[in-house]
Amino acid sequence: MRILLVQPDYNPGPVGYRAVAMPEPLALELLAAMVGEHEVRILDLRVDPSLDELLASFAPDLVATTALTPEVYAARDVLKNVKAHSPDIFTTVGGYHATLMPADFQLPYVDAVCLGEGEFVFADLVRAVERGRDLAQVPNLIWRTPDGSFTHNGWTVPPADGDFMPHARRDLVARYRAEYYWLYDKPHMAVTTGRGCPYRCNFCSVWEFFQGRTRQMSAAYVVDELRAAKARHVSFMDDNFLLNARREDEMADRIKAEGIQLTYGMECRTDSIVRHPELIEKWAGIGLECVLLGLEGISDDALVNVNKSNTAQTNNEAIRILHANGVMIWGAFIVDPDWTADRFKALHDYAYEKKITHVQFSVLTPFPGTELYRQRRDELVTDDYTCFDAVHAVLPTRLPREEFYRHLASLYLRPNIGAVYQYLDRGRLTLEQIRYGQRIYKQFGRWENYIDGDPILGAAGRAAATDTAAK
Repeated sequence: MRILLVQPDYNPGPVGYRAVAMPEPLALELLAAMVGEHEVRILDLRVDPSLDELLASFAPDLVATTALTPEVYAARDVLKNVKAHSPDIFTTVGGYHATLMPADFQLPYVDAVCLGEGEFVFADLVRAVERGRDLAQVPNLIWRTPDGSFTHNGWTVPPADGDFMPHARRDLVARYRAEYYWLYDKPHMAVTTGRGCPYRCNFCSVWEFFQGRTRQMSAAYVVDELRAAKARHVSFMDDNFLLNARREDEMADRIKAEGIQLTYGMECRTDSIVRHPELIEKWAGIGLECVLLGLEGISDDALVNVNKSNTAQTNNEAIRILHANGVMIWGAFIVDPDWTADRFKALHDYAYEKKITHVQFSVLTPFPGTELYRQRRDELVTDDYTCFDAVHAVLPTRLPREEFYRHLASLYLRPNIGAVYQYLDRGRLTLEQIRYGQRIYKQFGRWENYIDGDPILGAAGRAAATDTAAK
């Protein structure tokens, strides 16, 4: 069979997170590895708009795509265009949004919705389509019957370790490699070494998607992939890389023993760092450059509100440990639409005082399928998924919306320059990289850049108002 895997694109606007990161389509690369006996191609529409051309020249038998919430409409367009090109092409979609909100893809031009981790369903689906078998036997699938209705095969998460699947098919995006980046690092390689999270933050879809389970690749499996890295910098995409201290310790020892010369970024919970500061010291010795911390809030009350299961004191200690080991901090904070001006100032002062190297301020967003969404669904000011980007407020704001965005933008102004320039002195950052970061801050620091994407003040809100008036 000829299989086309498509990464959708959408226009995030001037303050979307595309400004700071565009990793490779790792989920599609892993799916491709599961069906290696077939002819597979990956099309990344973020950098290559040639869908129509590829449909004609490659003539796929099956097209699959994926979508985070803001990409839902773009993914639908892909599948709709595929069916318009040829109704005989089998179309399917998977990923976080499709799993947690499958009704959004139960449409005439979608043949099947894959639920949960694609590695547990995609290969079975491809075999069934190839052999013309009944899709009722494919696990973790919602599929369209001949009469146009959809039937649900159930959704379970099989017990399995992470070594059951082959390494990602990075060769399929080789032509795009130079376009992928993670902040300063370009080209960039994304590696997943584990799945899931045992915690229950109410804003997070990860534990919902994995049904509370976790699985990890062995240290040997991960190092085998690192050995073949084609980029200087690797970002581990796990939601909590230091979840298994024994494994991460062995991994660091293997990297050092083999003399693998790479730099690394990872995302960690602060309590994992505080429990194992020796791991930060060891990883810093083999190339750890930056850690993304989901700090979320600056007080215990703020952390309780999002069910973070952590404390502000623990956050502070983790920051101290990273500074002590010369590791840059990408500090991610949540901004509540209910804030008043004093809360914004307190957050800015905290980030400045703690010398957070890179800051990220995400607007509290009830992403569809999360606990927070179920709690606050009736408060949403829009159902337009393009607004669910953690940059715009989809909940009512206590302050007038324009004033809210002025304060949000101000968080990116007047950063602690010394927190960044110290890494210039250490040879970890170049002057051009620092200037690039400052340009991003200026982009996010212009409040006007937030308006057009706002569900009320911007284009989406104006369209909705016009729609309502017309009715």
